Amino acid sequence: MSIDREESLFLTVSEDHSQRPIPEFVKTMGEPVRQLGGMAAAYEGVVLGGADKVFGLDELNLWLRRYRFAAYDMELLLPIAHMCLEYAVRLRIREERPGIQTMAQQAARELLETDPLNLRVTSRNWMYIYWMVRQFPQAADPESLRILRHLSGFDTMVELFVQLVEASARCENARDLVEQAVLLYHKIFTRFFAPDHDKDPVPDNHETPDPMAQPLDEGEPPEPDPAQAELSYEKAGAVLTDGIELPEDALAAIPESLEKNFGPSYQTAQAREELERTVCVDIHENRRLLLTDGLPESAYEGVSARAENLRASRAGNQKMMEEHASAVHQGISSIAQAFRNALNLKNEPEVYRADRGVLVSRDLWKAGRCKDPKLFEKVFRQDDSTVVVELLIDASGSQSVRQAMVAMQSYMFSAALSAIHIPHRVMSYCTYGDHTVLRRFRDYDDSPAADRRILEYRATSNNRDGLALAAAGVDLMRRREDHKIVIAFSDGLPNDMVSGRVRAGKPKKYVGEEAVRDTCFQVRKLRRAGAYVLGVFLGDDDELENERMIYGSAFLRIRRAEDFGGSAGKRLSEILLQL
Repeated sequence: MSIDREESLFLTVSEDHSQRPIPEFVKTMGEPVRQLGGMAAAYEGVVLGGADKVFGLDELNLWLRRYRFAAYDMELLLPIAHMCLEYAVRLRIREERPGIQTMAQQAARELLETDPLNLRVTSRNWMYIYWMVRQFPQAADPESLRILRHLSGFDTMVELFVQLVEASARCENARDLVEQAVLLYHKIFTRFFAPDHDKDPVPDNHETPDPMAQPLDEGEPPEPDPAQAELSYEKAGAVLTDGIELPEDALAAIPESLEKNFGPSYQTAQAREELERTVCVDIHENRRLLLTDGLPESAYEGVSARAENLRASRAGNQKMMEEHASAVHQGISSIAQAFRNALNLKNEPEVYRADRGVLVSRDLWKAGRCKDPKLFEKVFRQDDSTVVVELLIDASGSQSVRQAMVAMQSYMFSAALSAIHIPHRVMSYCTYGDHTVLRRFRDYDDSPAADRRILEYRATSNNRDGLALAAAGVDLMRRREDHKIVIAFSDGLPNDMVSGRVRAGKPKKYVGEEAVRDTCFQVRKLRRAGAYVLGVFLGDDDELENERMIYGSAFLRIRRAEDFGGSAGKRLSEILLQL
């Protein structure tokens, strides 16, 4: 059977002359170039042959498949992986294949001159043009050079981009190479280029908004530089800081009022006092806690104003669920499926080619003919690690304008986790006087029926985010599961304007920079203890900077209900694969 030039080059460079199909994701990765014909397609055969020899196509496919099941955008990730693969292979085999540099340059000229891949259409793809021009200056055409002028002023981004691509040459195996591509995916292509930039017109001038102003959406953030943090805290302190201090007689009446409006405590007095001694310290000293399962159903009955308000609040949440029933159903399925795929992938045995292990008899012919025949297979069995999730929902008055939406999104998360039997607890928090109330909708091991109680969510009063995180974290860290995840629904504005008792020498009000600083501290404290903390941003643009400061890049921002399930599912599966 005859073979074409591309396949002939592939078999020659790979040093394995047995005809075989190209694995699915590796084939998809290079398909656009192969379809062009000419030198570009011929060089693609060289790249694939070198990739098979250096990394192994099956191993590459295995790791690309892993990120497909993590709900990554493969239309974005595969070209990035191809760029890293081409560079790594070219540098690895150029000594034994000296003609590869000339072929690569001619292929780059074909891609740049006629732009058959439409790289000039989107600003995201300009990075591929930049890379080819950087590698092969003689292949650059006038139109490509004109486009690259619009990258002027983005020196920080371009420098980071080059560093990350060049690091591909140091990758020792297929896993390292794919993970380097994923790093580019996060650090450059999804950070600086919005996903809806399908058709970016080439501007007529050189003034372009600074991409550094774009929010980070993924990845675990590094610890902030103290000097920069101080500058940011000053901006956070610009909110109104004239709080209200309650008199002693008003404070004395609070416990009775709290039980009437939020429900009795499910803790014993001893357990509550022990928890308060643990977390009510520093800026939270002399504050109190109420952990409750909410009001009984009888509180929703009758004709009193309170009963009518409770019924109206719950009915509003239910109406939102009914109006977006299809989005809710799809969202639950998306989150559950993405998480299930990630769990299955973590527990699935992975098979690698190696120089020791189980002998693959069909490849014995390679012995003495190939430099590194890899005649054995090695099976790596993942651990059956377990996961537990803590869902915390900001129930302060600032959420009243979006109360039904918050309830719906929280329900989607909880129902999805219930569907795949992930233990999780859902609590809302608000602060009233010197008490912070944590309302438990469902406990870790409750049945799925408990998820509906989230529709009783109400937004009222103030919020001490730091204290709520600290209190919830105590029970979470006692759990036996291997991996612990905290998901906090918040507007990035911790604010306790109505203070309780105030001590001399301590911050008087939990607002502005002091509140943000404390919440940052509690998030980092949980992370140091081993928990992964993710923020789901519910606020307005004015509070976005606070959210970024508190959660770093580990937060989600979803503007539309229809988008919530897909974005949340993708993010959760990414977290699980990183654990």
